[in-house]
Amino acid sequence: MARKLWAGLDVGVETTSICVISDTGEVLQEATCPTHVKSVHSEIRWLRRRRFARVGLEGSCGLTLARGLRSLGYCVDLYETRQLSKFLRARRNKTDAGDANGIAQAGRIGASLVSRVYLKSLECQSLQSRLVVRRHLVRARAAAVSLLCRQVEAYGGRVRSATHSMQLGLKVNAELSKLFGRSPNPLVSELRTLLVHCEQLISYQRSVDQDLRRVACDNEVCRRFMEIPGVGPLCALTFFAAIGDPKRFRRSVDVGSYLGLTPKIHQSGLSLRRGRISKMGNSEVRGLLVQAATAFMRWEKDGSRLRAWASDIEQRRGRGKSRVALGRKLAVVMLAMWKSGERFEARSSEQDQAPQGPAADSDPVKPQAS
Repeated sequence: MARKLWAGLDVGVETTSICVISDTGEVLQEATCPTHVKSVHSEIRWLRRRRFARVGLEGSCGLTLARGLRSLGYCVDLYETRQLSKFLRARRNKTDAGDANGIAQAGRIGASLVSRVYLKSLECQSLQSRLVVRRHLVRARAAAVSLLCRQVEAYGGRVRSATHSMQLGLKVNAELSKLFGRSPNPLVSELRTLLVHCEQLISYQRSVDQDLRRVACDNEVCRRFMEIPGVGPLCALTFFAAIGDPKRFRRSVDVGSYLGLTPKIHQSGLSLRRGRISKMGNSEVRGLLVQAATAFMRWEKDGSRLRAWASDIEQRRGRGKSRVALGRKLAVVMLAMWKSGERFEARSSEQDQAPQGPAADSDPVKPQAS
């Protein structure tokens, strides 16, 4: 019977440490090479001929390396960084060679304990990077505009909120002229330079939002997502990029725990306590789903069964928990729509007068075939 082999890769910016072990834990190879697909392949090419050989590495470090090794025919496993770091922390000393050996050991004895990360397509990874850039752009724009307004207010002026670059420029220039007049002042020139920076950020964010809206409208799956009241282009694109492949979820309800929208459970002896949501998934998707749930309650008609379900939770548990629960439900509905290829159709409460099966309470919407 052929021996099973595991290779662990500790991926660095410039170099990668490699450790290959057998099914008994014996170290068969240790090496260090540049972080490049061809260099790693030249070190472990003998593993590709083995039927029972797997390569493991951290999910947040070696996406490009993992994608390249898979294209060469290797069986590559990506491990969740948070869980893998706890597995490696048991070692007294931390070295690159030790981490590579620990990653290989995690594949050998801890595959059931350390979660594996799904390797997304290059399209989803590129879309997710664009959304991350847009998120940081929004933060930079908000920080710059807030700094400008606070400095003007420090001298007795007031600039009301403005999201348009022309509106912001007119308001700030009017306040600066009122406060400092037309006499030369180095502070005024610096504030005007900051104003130009704010206007550039606002204009650039507007162009990025238009491009992302166009991408969402061109994507057939995202167009169906946006038929749900409250789900906009950003929410649809972020959910699409975070999931990647809907078939990797056996049940649609599993997406709730994947996005960290289900409560944590602590059980000890006779005590069983359900805590707050785990918040273990993509925080951006989770936040946008809660925002979509808030907008859903505002725009959806009163006769909707899904709205009535959320309103009932709000009366029993409060507004905040009802929005989180509705955000989880929207994620389940969106994944089910993605799997089935159907469209969203809210089921009215009048349709619930007829006898329903046991699954009626868990399916507050009725898909419509496209």
